[in-house]
Amino acid sequence: MTWKLDCGSYKVFVIEDGYYWRDPATYDERASEHDWRFHPKADDGKVRLNFGCYVITDGDRTIMIDAGIGDIDQPDMVAGLMPERFDALGIARDSVETVVYSHMHYDHIGGSRRDGKVVFPNARHVFHTKEWDHWKTVSDEFGKAAQAIMEPLFDADLVDFIDEDTEVLPGVTAVESFGHTPGHLTISVISDGTRTIIGGDVSNHPFHVEHPHWSLPVDNDHQQAGNTRDRLFERIRDTDTAFLAGHYPMPGVGKIVTDDGVRVYQPTAVPKV
Repeated sequence: MTWKLDCGSYKVFVIEDGYYWRDPATYDERASEHDWRFHPKADDGKVRLNFGCYVITDGDRTIMIDAGIGDIDQPDMVAGLMPERFDALGIARDSVETVVYSHMHYDHIGGSRRDGKVVFPNARHVFHTKEWDHWKTVSDEFGKAAQAIMEPLFDADLVDFIDEDTEVLPGVTAVESFGHTPGHLTISVISDGTRTIIGGDVSNHPFHVEHPHWSLPVDNDHQQAGNTRDRLFERIRDTDTAFLAGHYPMPGVGKIVTDDGVRVYQPTAVPKV
């Protein structure tokens, strides 16, 4: 499904690229049933982990944030929905000028290609330089996947790197948010008095708002990831800033608020497209 969020002069579309059913025990053994209150469970006790990506457009200029996991076949998984859902918005793929990637885990970059072709052929594909410097040397599952997915983008000369906070559209800034991976980025959208943060994987689960140092195995640097989460959530706590997270229960839009003295995630309803 797809949802729409009005952000000043921009519209942000949340696209669900897919999902899979995951054992909650693989998150954090300290998590209680209360911590899972946002996640409905299947009959077998598994919870649904979503793959989200985003379109930002003002009607004239369009960019993507992440591209989803792509067309992949695994048990308990639905994937590769992004291209068709993007097309349903009535926006031409070749009009996308930039794709900014929060990081190089394959569930965020795999959707950049389909059937051997680049999905957004005219877009500059933007990463932090520390991200590629790390993954090009790593031989584990994530490293091999990143190298394979990046190869056609390099071959087509479509890759740009940044090494500092960088404005990609007026009021839309890729912000260094390291920890989950060495070059992780979040995206800040400030327009006409509205503030929105697209979090990438700075947080994989709503319990991180209350427990920022419950670091998951996929965090590259557990201490840094927890510190980054804590700073971000504290900065936007009890403000009007919308926080978007692709792995949260869809549409993954909410506010960070104080409830009975505790910092928590509060989901926000947004319309489907």
